Amino acid sequence: MELKTARGRLLFFLLMIIVLPFLEYSFNFIKSGDLEGAFVKSPDVQFSFENWWDGNYQKQKALFLNENVGFRPDLVRVNNQIDFSFFKKLHAQNVYLGHDDYFFDKDYVDEYEGIAYMGDEVIRNEIIKLRRIQDTLERAGKTFLLIYAPSKPYYLPEKIPEILLPKDGQKISNYKTFKRIGDSIGLRQLDFNALFMAMKDTAHNLLITKQGYHWSVYGSLLAADSFIKFIERERKIKMPELTLSTMHYSEHAQDEDMDFIKVANLLFPVTKERFSYPEYFYNSDPSKSKPKIIYIGDSFVWQWAHYGLMTHTNSNWEFWYYFNAVWDQKSLDAGSSNLKIDNYNWQRSLPDADCVVAVFTPMNLHLFGSKTFFVEKMYDYYYSGNSNNIK
Repeated sequence: MELKTARGRLLFFLLMIIVLPFLEYSFNFIKSGDLEGAFVKSPDVQFSFENWWDGNYQKQKALFLNENVGFRPDLVRVNNQIDFSFFKKLHAQNVYLGHDDYFFDKDYVDEYEGIAYMGDEVIRNEIIKLRRIQDTLERAGKTFLLIYAPSKPYYLPEKIPEILLPKDGQKISNYKTFKRIGDSIGLRQLDFNALFMAMKDTAHNLLITKQGYHWSVYGSLLAADSFIKFIERERKIKMPELTLSTMHYSEHAQDEDMDFIKVANLLFPVTKERFSYPEYFYNSDPSKSKPKIIYIGDSFVWQWAHYGLMTHTNSNWEFWYYFNAVWDQKSLDAGSSNLKIDNYNWQRSLPDADCVVAVFTPMNLHLFGSKTFFVEKMYDYYYSGNSNNIK
């Protein structure tokens, strides 16, 4: 092949495009960053005459090789970036681009619009059970608290794309009904969704970013500080204080401030934002009280864990992630937990805790109606045989 001619160089370039992925697959000389999001990987298949003749070997092998070809994550990101840049097409389940480059998850919008509404009776029954759990814990000197983490559609309804808006307008939502009935029967609630909405026009720093699912790093720290003060008031104690000091601004996102871009597996940010990253520290005066707390919640709790809330303000803690995986300080330090709630005697942890704190964004409130979720399980534990006797 003559490389001195344009034709020869083009042929050599095309040959490299074909050969390099197979060389990378065989020798793995360059490690590509993993793709984000949930994927079901196709397993490799062993050759046999039976699966050869029925075609299963060829089909399964093709799937496996397609998913494991060299540089696949990089090639997927390039393809996704081209589709988005030229056609505004996203390769991420339930992710939509709203007005002014705000990203939304369809499940969050469905809850906001009332499409996922559970019904007054279901919600009322769950709230009554929570109130009885709260009363039981209080008689034992403990504190129960339900926290509503913020939801982006409530905070930025004007940015929701039209394709996600129902034709007959917004209906009543799970969140609004939970909050209304909870207030009416005295359930202890801390509503960061409402607080963020109230702060929207006066906040000088982003509380929720255009390209993020969760509260921003800054917003999560503000919420952590408010949570500490709330527990102090409820339990009449003084806990280690969270202090925010020097603010640093950046166009480069940290942690969850750009997690929509991660799950969409794009190469570049969609838009520029001014992210706020304060320096912070906890006052760990030995005279301060550090309550033992069980957290039950969704992914919004992870930011608190990663920014040291539990480490510095709790003498002991557990995080029952979606009432599924069990985390504590040891597993957080190790970066993984293999302990599942079904294999854990969670009932033995309750008497030792000072507080039980449930933290959920409105989109996940529908889980409260499940027979396998913490509400039903804890109610059955305290009121065995009476789970359906709610009036």
